[in-house]
Amino acid sequence: MNNRTPSVHDVTISTEKINDLHRRLDTVVWPRRATGAAVPGFDTDRLRPLVDYWRDGFDWRAVEARLMELGQFVTQTADGRCMHGLHSRGAEHVPVLLIHGWPDSPLRFVHVLPLLVDAGHSVVAPSIPGFGFSDEPEGVMSLELAAEDFHAVMIELGYPRYAVHGGDWGSALATALARLHPESVVALHLTDVPFDLAFTIDVASASEAEVAYLKSIEQLSSGQLYLTANSAQPDVVALALTDSPVGLLGWLAHIFDQWSDGEISRDDLLAAASLMWFAGSIRSSLRLYSEPAANWDSSAWGEGADAGWDDGESESDSGWAPPKIEIPTAFALFPRDLGMAPRALADRHFAVERFTVMPKGGHFAALEQPELLADDMITFFNGRS
Repeated sequence: MNNRTPSVHDVTISTEKINDLHRRLDTVVWPRRATGAAVPGFDTDRLRPLVDYWRDGFDWRAVEARLMELGQFVTQTADGRCMHGLHSRGAEHVPVLLIHGWPDSPLRFVHVLPLLVDAGHSVVAPSIPGFGFSDEPEGVMSLELAAEDFHAVMIELGYPRYAVHGGDWGSALATALARLHPESVVALHLTDVPFDLAFTIDVASASEAEVAYLKSIEQLSSGQLYLTANSAQPDVVALALTDSPVGLLGWLAHIFDQWSDGEISRDDLLAAASLMWFAGSIRSSLRLYSEPAANWDSSAWGEGADAGWDDGESESDSGWAPPKIEIPTAFALFPRDLGMAPRALADRHFAVERFTVMPKGGHFAALEQPELLADDMITFFNGRS
């Protein structure tokens, strides 16, 4: 059983913890760098003013007040773990479950949630187990475990039928939830086609758009340090980031900067870093990466699945393809996201009723373009019951 037992008041971080964060920010040891040296990524010259603002300008108490204003819930799972998240009641329309990804939390939805409530939806935004103030499982972490937790939360809050939105891990979790509980999930709204479905594309007969998508995913997987580190060396990553708030901020700032369309405020970035720091959830938030990687079995994908996408083998012909999701589904794709899946791929795996490519925005669309995202959800969910 986890020693950390969150309650609705856990977001009220002690003054001692805030003072300790400030002390660490005051005593940071910056790396040496030769003048004129090439600096890829989010360099220290950009990070220094963020650290200064975190120390002297950012107000965590304002974040706490915002969360209290939006409304929260805390509940326990069947095995005694605590689940925490945001919960705001709306009027007559279908309830909406919002599922975040990595490296964030329900804070991703602080700008979207009020728009959905104003449109008449009750909204629930839980932390994935091991993220924020939701306890991690003592046993194996999986998409199915988290999906069952989310379903149990919705039932306990009085929502036997609900719509689901997700992006990043949230997209995969929403899909898992639809498979496990099709009797409850009224509709799906996703900001990406789950990346594992790329393995179902038959390279030999792939369209030009599908080939381009596979190349973009291959470049993403080979060029993203976070993906290798989170999957293969989670303890090393966690040791460094759990002990250094500046290290954590640098890691997150690079990701938010690289994956967004330049629309994320420094307060939203620092709220995400602060929650991860105060909750101590850095290592537990990596488990969705590290545990599937540690238990990788290529037979799950069919023969030849580990040979790459450019060998001419068809993964779908090899026997791996999940059952199609027959629940009404909408996709809202943002042009600066990590990959732009073609509609043909979405149509093969989902009952797609709406497929929208937005004019701007990136991976963190709920923070970057909350009005665009909320409007698309409201339009799609209108009339569902």
